[in-house]
Amino acid sequence: MACEYGTMSDRLTLSCWLRNFHPLTVLANWEKLLLLFPYSKLAQGPATLRIQAVAITEPELLEQAFPAPFDPEPAIAVSREFQYEDGAYQLDCSWDLLVWDEEWRMAPVKVSLWCFAPQFENETSDHVRIELGPEDTFLPRPGDDASIRAAHANLRSLTRLIQDIADKLPVERQHLSSESGVNFAEKLERAVAGGSGGLALQ
Repeated sequence: MACEYGTMSDRLTLSCWLRNFHPLTVLANWEKLLLLFPYSKLAQGPATLRIQAVAITEPELLEQAFPAPFDPEPAIAVSREFQYEDGAYQLDCSWDLLVWDEEWRMAPVKVSLWCFAPQFENETSDHVRIELGPEDTFLPRPGDDASIRAAHANLRSLTRLIQDIADKLPVERQHLSSESGVNFAEKLERAVAGGSGGLALQ
């Protein structure tokens, strides 16, 4: 996805590891995640639920679209029909952030919510994952006051989401990372006074 200056921006991902994680708790945690996420009120396209088993390379067991505005309850009901020790649940949806399109405006930004069962092949071993969108959405451009205000507003949305997850799920550890591997903590600390707030960042 292009950032406001026409270049491709790395995507930002939040990973969470949960206490007492067990096959029988996967669906409960997935449902809590779906209920707390702040879905876009502006999106016009559908959200899509995907369920897989064993590995990401395996064929999907289910792919189902839900119309906008997205209501998590039907997706939760469908998810309950699939409970596997090696399963994974994914919802492609959107949330509203300030983005640049000739001017700063509130618009839907695509995100993916994931929850992995213990025996699903997952190289990073996280239990819950949210692919949050382009990292430039959360980082101000020095000297650009409008960009600074937009990035700070988006960071407040991100901070609120992280706190809501910590309040509703039994989070043991969180990790916020950029797909490039470039140190995102340093970028974030320049944007937000007070540093990373206890998150492990890269």
